[in-house]
Amino acid sequence: MWLVYKKELLEILRDKKTLIFSILLPTLIFPVLFFAIGKFTATKTEEAENKEIKVAFVNSEVLPGFADLFTREKGFIKVELESNDYESAILDKKVDYIFEVPEGVALPSSSQKQEVLKVYSKESTRLDNILGKRVDDVVDAFNNTQRMELGRNFNLTTDNVKAFNKPILIEENNFASEREKVGEFAGPMLAYLLIALAVSGAMYPALELGVGEKERGTLETLLLTPMSKGQIVMAKFGVIFTASFFTVIVTLLSYLFWVWIFTFAFEPSGVAADADSLTGKQSGGGLDFLSNISGLDLLLIAVLLVPLTSIFASIMLSASIYAKNMKEAQAYMSPIFMIGFMPVIVAFVPGMELNVKTAMIPVTNVALAMKDLIKGTVDYGLITILLVSTAVLAGGLLYWTTVFFKKEKVLFRS
Repeated sequence: MWLVYKKELLEILRDKKTLIFSILLPTLIFPVLFFAIGKFTATKTEEAENKEIKVAFVNSEVLPGFADLFTREKGFIKVELESNDYESAILDKKVDYIFEVPEGVALPSSSQKQEVLKVYSKESTRLDNILGKRVDDVVDAFNNTQRMELGRNFNLTTDNVKAFNKPILIEENNFASEREKVGEFAGPMLAYLLIALAVSGAMYPALELGVGEKERGTLETLLLTPMSKGQIVMAKFGVIFTASFFTVIVTLLSYLFWVWIFTFAFEPSGVAADADSLTGKQSGGGLDFLSNISGLDLLLIAVLLVPLTSIFASIMLSASIYAKNMKEAQAYMSPIFMIGFMPVIVAFVPGMELNVKTAMIPVTNVALAMKDLIKGTVDYGLITILLVSTAVLAGGLLYWTTVFFKKEKVLFRS
């Protein structure tokens, strides 16, 4: 059996397609793309937050201080309109925002009523929304000054004005740790990534060792060896499991490495530290969060993937053995992918937690357990139930694959 295992493993390693799709892409290219896109998104967002916004005003002199508030704010440029065609001026990007003060409008502190201003812009992208938020912040600052002025006109104290503006102010005291809050989203995402890799990592070896041998005509030669069909299945299963599990573990280590690269190696030490101290942010980003995850938690994540990877290795090997040709086998892989991904989505549903019932649901239980491990709220007793139930399912599927392989009407379908 070990000779067949080594032979099949060597053949898989010689196959360039398997190496590219099962190892190279998820291990090197995907992590780099993932973090590069994240870095690019952060850069574009920062550009939008620092971009100069061209603002024009019409009849703003009736609101003393309104236009000046924009010009005093960093990142705003006051421009003069060449015509009354607001739409053309904005679409031609001569101006970003136009504030028009209608006739009859006065300072609210004087008129003692709500006044309405018109603003013209074009906000169709997320970057435009960021610019709009900056404009809203300046308008809010002007509104605050008017509230205070109105308060003085009505002989109201600052506390009275605050009471009218917001009668009840909620002071939040959240006892959830930062790890729990981040892990609520990061846990299912990690599970989705690793389970996707487990499925894709098993697919190409399964196709080669099942229907691939049928098409090459080497299956008959293998059946003439003194090994039993059960041993042949175990050897093929072992190769598929090894390729899939290796892909998952190496990719996980690769992601940890790139987290370190993008959070430390590309972070300017002095400037970043000064900026973080001023804004109250903690430096370190991803690595600070990962440092709270114990070695036992990381080990358990790897252990959880063992029976899960075995499940998909067995299912894909069975589908590959049953298929008449490579085209038919590839058609079977789509529903198997759905089996792998759909239960993971359940882990994103609010209120879904790992308990005795959910610990018995295949795939979903692993996703929920990973979420709890990342959050640091895992119940190790439930992990035991999960491992036992998943291992029983994996063993049952492997046994069924062995029985399936022994049927000649399956092996020699035509």
